Amino acid sequence: MPAKGIKNNGRASDLTLGWLTKDHGEKWEDWRTLMAGWMKDQHQGVTQKLSGLALFAMHYLPKVPIGHQPAGLFQAARQGAIPCLAGILGEIQSERMVVKIQNYIVNFIDWVIEHHFSEPNDQGRMIPMVDNPFKRASHKGISLTETVRNPLPYAYIKELREILCPQPFGDFNDWAWAHQAFPQAMINGKGSGKGGDWFKIDPARIDTADPDCVWRTRTVTRDWRGPVKIHQIWSPVRSVALLIKLHLPLRTYQVRFLDSGEADTWRYEKGQWVLNQQHSFKSGSEKNPWNRGVFCRIRSPDIGEIMTGLYVNTNKTADQKKEERERGYTIPWQHAEVLYWLEKLRNWQEKYNPIDSPTPCTNLEAKHFGNTKSEQQKCEMGDICFLFRFAGANVQERGKPIGAHALEKLWFRLLSTLEDRVAARGQTLSDGSRLRFVMLNPDGHISNQTATEFPLHSLRVSLLTCYAMEGQVPIPVLSKLIAGHSRLLMTLYYIKPTPAMMTQALDAATEKVDAAQSESLRTFLRDADMRQITCKVAYREESSLQAALANRNPVGWEHRHIGLCLVGGNSAKSDETGNVGGCWNGGEYIRPLGNDLQQYGPVPNGPENCVRCRWFVTDASYLDALRAHFNTISYKASLAVNLAIEHEQARDDLLDARYLATEQGLPFLQQHELQEAERRYEKQIVLADQYAKDLVACFQLIGRLIAIEEGRTESDNATKLVAVGSMQDIHQPISFIETRSELLQLVQICEDAEIYPDLADDLRKTPAIEKRSRALNNLLMRNGYSPVFMQMDECMQLIAGNAMLRAMARQASPNDQLEGFSYVAGALEAGQHLKLLPDGIKALEEVYQGPVIKLSDLIATSAKAILKFSHD
Repeated sequence: MPAKGIKNNGRASDLTLGWLTKDHGEKWEDWRTLMAGWMKDQHQGVTQKLSGLALFAMHYLPKVPIGHQPAGLFQAARQGAIPCLAGILGEIQSERMVVKIQNYIVNFIDWVIEHHFSEPNDQGRMIPMVDNPFKRASHKGISLTETVRNPLPYAYIKELREILCPQPFGDFNDWAWAHQAFPQAMINGKGSGKGGDWFKIDPARIDTADPDCVWRTRTVTRDWRGPVKIHQIWSPVRSVALLIKLHLPLRTYQVRFLDSGEADTWRYEKGQWVLNQQHSFKSGSEKNPWNRGVFCRIRSPDIGEIMTGLYVNTNKTADQKKEERERGYTIPWQHAEVLYWLEKLRNWQEKYNPIDSPTPCTNLEAKHFGNTKSEQQKCEMGDICFLFRFAGANVQERGKPIGAHALEKLWFRLLSTLEDRVAARGQTLSDGSRLRFVMLNPDGHISNQTATEFPLHSLRVSLLTCYAMEGQVPIPVLSKLIAGHSRLLMTLYYIKPTPAMMTQALDAATEKVDAAQSESLRTFLRDADMRQITCKVAYREESSLQAALANRNPVGWEHRHIGLCLVGGNSAKSDETGNVGGCWNGGEYIRPLGNDLQQYGPVPNGPENCVRCRWFVTDASYLDALRAHFNTISYKASLAVNLAIEHEQARDDLLDARYLATEQGLPFLQQHELQEAERRYEKQIVLADQYAKDLVACFQLIGRLIAIEEGRTESDNATKLVAVGSMQDIHQPISFIETRSELLQLVQICEDAEIYPDLADDLRKTPAIEKRSRALNNLLMRNGYSPVFMQMDECMQLIAGNAMLRAMARQASPNDQLEGFSYVAGALEAGQHLKLLPDGIKALEEVYQGPVIKLSDLIATSAKAILKFSHD
C-alpha cells in the first residue's frame, strides 16, 4: 500500500514496476528488471504478487546492506546481516497476508537464483551458486478454510429479497426502496445532481409509458449558471446484481461479468427462444450456434424439449489456461424469477445503454476485475457483452462492467434497513440488545458505509447452507456448485469436545454409549406409539414407517452405521411376494396396484443407499455418523463432477472443431469421437446428480433431527444433545466449510472412515486413501525419511495415516481438531516444512510398530552392503 499522503503511482497495477526506478532512482534498475521478468510469467494471483514485490522493495530491501543490488542481498545473508522478513511484513500486513506475501517472495527469489545465480556443472545441469535466504512461511494458527462467519439465516435472505424486489414478477417501477437507497448528493446545501444509481439523460429518451423506465427531474447548481433543471433516469444494474446474489450462490465477480447474450445466435424472449435478429454483431449460425450469454438454451436429453438454464461465463481458478469458449459452466436450472429479471435488465440495457459490439477484456482495467490481470489472462477471456454495465459512466466506460466494489454500499444499506425492521418488530438477543447486521465503532456509531456483520462474499455460503437446510436445493444446481471447484465439508456445532473430556473415564463412557445407541433406538421403536415415533425420529415416508412397524418385531430390523433398516437390510428382490420390503421397492411412489397396494421404485442410486430409502429410520444418536456420511458423499460427487468436467472439455473441443469445419466448408471427420465424448459426459453428470440428491436427502434427515432436538421440552431428558453456549450462539447448528483443498477433504473423510467401518468400505472403492498416502509419502521424502506408506496395504495406510495426522493436528491446535487438520493440510499442499513432523512420525511408528528410517541411513546401509559384497 502506498504511504499515507503519497500519490498513488500505479504500483498496484504496473507489471513493469516502472515506479521503482522513477521514485527511488536508477540504482534499483536491476531489481526492477528481475521483478518485471518474474511477473511476466505470473498469470494467477497477479495483484497479490505485485503487492508483495512492492512491499519487499519498499520496506525490506532498504534495510539490507547494499540492498539495491540483488547480489547484495545474498552477500548480506551469508554474513547474517539481513533482518527478519516476517517481522517487517507483520508491521504492515495481517498475519494471513504475511504468510502469503512471504511465500510469494520465496518463489520470486527461487526464480532469481534459477535464472541469474546458477551455473551449469560438467553434465550441463544448472547448479545454484547461492542459497535462498528466506524460508516458506507456516499457516499455523490460521484457518485455511473460507467460511469464517455464520451464514445469514434463510428467513432474512428472503426478507432482503422482498425489500429489494417487492413484486417477484413486476417492473422496475416497483423497486421503491432501491430508488431511494442513494439520495441526491448535496454540495453547500444545494443538489449536485449526483445520486448513486441516478444519472442525467436527454428528456427525449425518457419513455413515460415504459414501466421499467424510472425517471425524475432535479434542480441542481451549475456554478455560474445557477439552478438548472435536469432529467435523470434510474439504473437498475446494481440492484439486479444484488438480487441475483440473493438468489444464486455465485461470487460477485461472476455476477458482474455475466454476458447479456446480445451477441448469441439464439435470443431468449419471454420464456421462448428465437433467432437473434436484434443485433448485427451476433455470432454463429443456427447450425453452429454461439452461446456465451447468461440465458442458456439447453435441449433436455430425456424429453427433447428446449429449456432455459443459466450460463456462468467465469469460474475463477477452474478457468485457468482455458480458451474463451471453454470457460465457465452451465447451471441447468430454469429459475423463473432470476430469468425474468435478467431479461428485464437486458432489455433495459438495449434501450437505454446500447452497445455496438462485445467489449474485449483487454480493454478492461484492474478496477473492473477487482485485481490486476496479466495481458495473457485478459486475452484468454475474449470479448463479453457485459449485462451489468452502467449507463451513467462516461462514454468509454458504458460498455464495461460495474466495479469490484460497486455493490458494497448498497449491500450495507440493505442490511441496515433489515436491522431497523427487525428492531421494530421487537426481535432482540436474549439480553434485550439489538440484533446487529452492520458494524459499529466502539462509540456505538456506524463505522462506515460498507462494514457489515455478514459480508457480501459470505452470501454464497449462506445460500448454500440455507438451501440445504430447508431441503430446497435444486439438484442440478447443487452438482454444478460442486463443479464450480468447491468442496463441501459439514460440521455440527453440538458438543465440541475439550481436552478435559479426553480422559480415560469419558472414553470408556463413550464406548458404552456407542455400543448402546442402536439398542436404544430399537427399544424406542418397539415400545412407543406411532405419534411419539413420528415426533422423535427422522424418516422419509410415514406410511412406509407404519407398515414396517406394524408387528413391532425388532428381530427384523438391521442396525446400520447411520440408523436402522426396518426391512432387515433386504437388498434382493422377491418375486414370490410383492409386499416384501427391501431396496428394490424402497424408492419413490410409482402407481397404485389395487387392493390398497402401491408400486414403489427401487432405492435411487443403487441398493443400500439408505438416506434415500423409505424403509430407513434414524435418530439424534446417529448425527455424527450422518455428518461423516454426508462428507463421504460430497467427495464422491467431487470425483464424478471432475470426471464430467474432463469429458465436457473434450466434447467442447470437438464441438469447436466441428464449428470451424462447418464455417470453412470442410467435412467433420470426428463425429464418432464427439458422440463418445457426449456419452461419457452424460454418464458422469447423471452420476454427479445422483450423488447431489443423496447429499440433499442426507441433509434433510440431519435437519429433521436438529429440529427435533431443538423442539424438545425441558422435562424431556432422554439422551439430549447438549449445545455449547446460548440458542443465539447456535442458531445455525449445521454449517458448511467450503474449501478448495482436496487434501483437507481427504483427511476428514479418512478420519471418519476409521470410526465407521461402513464408510471405510466405501472409501476403499475410491482413490481417497491412495491420494492421502501419496501426500504423506511426499512429506516424508521431502524431510529425508523413507516413504513407508508404500510398504503398507490399504487398511494399514488408513490407520497409520490417521494416527500421524491426528498427532500433528493435535500439536497445531489442541482444542480444535478440524482447525489442526486445516493447518496440516494447507502446509502439505504448499510444500512447507512442518515442525510438527516429529510428533507425526512418533505416532506413525507406534501404530506401524517399526521405525521410519531416514533416507540417508538407508543409502549408507546400502552402500556398506555393496562395498562388502564387492570385497567378498
